[in-house]
Amino acid sequence: GYFAHFIDSEGNLLALHSLKEEFAGKVKLIYIDPPYNTGSDAFKYNDSFNQSTWLTFMKNRLQAALTLLSEKGAIYVHIDHHQLGYLNVLLDEVFGKENKVQVIAIKTASPAGFKTVNPGPIDVTEYILFYTKSLNKNNTNK
Repeated sequence: GYFAHFIDSEGNLLALHSLKEEFAGKVKLIYIDPPYNTGSDAFKYNDSFNQSTWLTFMKNRLQAALTLLSEKGAIYVHIDHHQLGYLNVLLDEVFGKENKVQVIAIKTASPAGFKTVNPGPIDVTEYILFYTKSLNKNNTNK
């Protein structure tokens, strides 16, 4: 089997589609770290889409990923709270609710120092949405 990891940018959709001919149905694991769509990312790619554009951006990549995954394959998509709800619904649509394994919460910071004087909520958590192509063919315990 094969593993794939993409730090997602506009150019990776073409790369994903070019892999389909050789790797369709053969990839065991895909990890996607897409733009969080906050407008504040340090990477050199667009991180300030309007909502419908971001959803289309993600849907295209998720559909390509679905084609690449083997029947026992899994996908992990890293995101913060800004797009978590939208991404969850999109993954349910593309992979099916029945193939959702878990939403994994990751503590990325502690509320200390200057963060505690911040007048608003403090971002200390990011998420990884974990789906399989076919949960009933996967050995993943729910």
